[in-house]
Amino acid sequence: MSYFEGSKIQVDTTDSTTRMGERYVINLRIAGEYGFVNEAKVIMNQQKGTNEREIEMDYISTDKNDMNLFSCEVYFGNTGLYYFCFKLIINGSTKWIKYNKKRNCACMTENNMPYWTITVYEKDYHVPEWAKGKIMYQIFPDRFFRSKEYMPENIEGRVTKKWGEVPNWKPDEIDGKIHNNDFFMGNLKGITNKLDYLKELGVEIIYLNPIFMSQSNHRYDTADYEIIDPYLGNNDDMIELCDEAHKRKMFIIIDAVFNHTGNDSKYFNEFGTYDSIGAYQSTQSPYYNWYKKDSKSNFKYWWGFKNLPVCDGSNTDWQNFIYGKGGVIDKWFSFGIDGIRLDVADELTDEFIENVRIAVKRNKEDGFIIGEVWDNAITKEGYGKQRTYLLGKGLDSVMNYPFTNAILKYVRFGKYEYFVETLNEILSEYPKEVIFSLMNSLSTHDITRAMTTLVGDGIQKNEFNWVWDVPYSRNLQFAHNKLDTQKYEKSKKLMKIATTIQYFLPGNPCIYYGDEVGMYGYRDPFNRMCFPWENIDEEMHTFYTELGKVRNKLTFLAKADIKIVEATKDMLAFERYNENEKVLIVVNRSENEIKANIPKFYEKGKTIFEINSNKDVLSNYGILIKTSKL
Repeated sequence: MSYFEGSKIQVDTTDSTTRMGERYVINLRIAGEYGFVNEAKVIMNQQKGTNEREIEMDYISTDKNDMNLFSCEVYFGNTGLYYFCFKLIINGSTKWIKYNKKRNCACMTENNMPYWTITVYEKDYHVPEWAKGKIMYQIFPDRFFRSKEYMPENIEGRVTKKWGEVPNWKPDEIDGKIHNNDFFMGNLKGITNKLDYLKELGVEIIYLNPIFMSQSNHRYDTADYEIIDPYLGNNDDMIELCDEAHKRKMFIIIDAVFNHTGNDSKYFNEFGTYDSIGAYQSTQSPYYNWYKKDSKSNFKYWWGFKNLPVCDGSNTDWQNFIYGKGGVIDKWFSFGIDGIRLDVADELTDEFIENVRIAVKRNKEDGFIIGEVWDNAITKEGYGKQRTYLLGKGLDSVMNYPFTNAILKYVRFGKYEYFVETLNEILSEYPKEVIFSLMNSLSTHDITRAMTTLVGDGIQKNEFNWVWDVPYSRNLQFAHNKLDTQKYEKSKKLMKIATTIQYFLPGNPCIYYGDEVGMYGYRDPFNRMCFPWENIDEEMHTFYTELGKVRNKLTFLAKADIKIVEATKDMLAFERYNENEKVLIVVNRSENEIKANIPKFYEKGKTIFEINSNKDVLSNYGILIKTSKL
């Protein structure tokens, strides 16, 4: 990589990431007009300035342009995130060279500007090849498809609703609580029935929200980790789903919720639903020490939700139950799954995640582990230290919410500088193995659907928030939830722009069920409506199908580099490339006609996808994708 201020200061390093133990070179080139450099050093430290050291740089040469080259080699014996800048003695005075993040360059400064970063990860860190550069599809099981081949018995306390109705969103009239006990009866056989539909979209990885016995429709309050929820099916149905997916060369990932259980579970058993003696019932319960308590021995609850008691990841019995031999992870992989998504990975310790990894790889050498992490997963801090779960001993990859935020902010508001800055930050700090396997979504079960984010009321332009956050109560969300015809048609155009960007960034573009047929809605429960099988937007479905075909034909994208060609408020052009192939993606997010500066390299290339484009001219909401090959 190179950072420079004009031609006067240049910083070159081996890369922004490196494997532990490998030779790492840092070069500094500085113009002679600054003066005579008596001494040049690299100042390097880690989190909050700890472990600081000074590394002497050697003078190498002066070129014909009067640029003085200084260089040093560094060897890293430990993984982690390292920060560095330069300290120079020039004509007897101390000078600093640091990183100007806004301008993406090196500057001589006295200000407290950021340092450059180096991410050092495990030497043998490898992510499964099948999990790189594939189209993913996220399914909220209760709302995807209900197969009539499976008819479960009713469970007391659950409310069955008609497919397509609005989920319960008002608090209960009696106790004022949201119970999430309304079910639409989507099931595993329904997903199996729709595998060919997903295959047509180009999907190769399917991610399922929780499927195990729980008290709520979202199933993040697990009641029994070893039993498929009866409304979804049984263990045999899960085995069948995995088998049928594998026949179609598709992979299955399931949600793993290990930070908390439900209070109405066999382990906590607050209401005496189960025959077991739960932790809530007795200090003598075999499960009592599975849960965290405060200083007064009161149970801790996740974010204060009384239905979600928090588990103690340091408890040996709990650890053995989850990732010990014969434990939960072993049983799950016996169904035939290919990987797991760790819910609230930030709230699990690095040690716990590392042991989960051991269990996953014990069952399947190429098992995939993706973590729910909302912020930059490399700079993330927790438990009083820098998190290490993305450095080779824990997660394979993460949900990439920074990209989600950047894409939607750009397409909705034209925030191109924020988009480029976010892209550069993630690409420069994440290990390459991670970058190619990132889960890049536009919508998920936890955020406002993209179709609403792109045109809906209440979406904020503030640079420092998540763009999908809305300052609305459920009442107001319900009142504003429906998009009128004009907004819906505009949203479709913007959604195509956003999806094109999403599909061609490094990683795995992930479709949240129904986005491909025009589903919209604010946050839970409006983003979790039933899939409208009888009312599909054929235009959107065709767009997703055709774009998926284009992307999947370009197999080199799985490990291709990326370069921003041009970024403005209205137009974004970038290319993906390797030594042999290139593809150029240009989008116009505005209603104006724009003439794109197509690099000469592509003049004789082939246009493989376009909407509202003619050669190098893109009209309103135009899309142009060209390859370098004829």
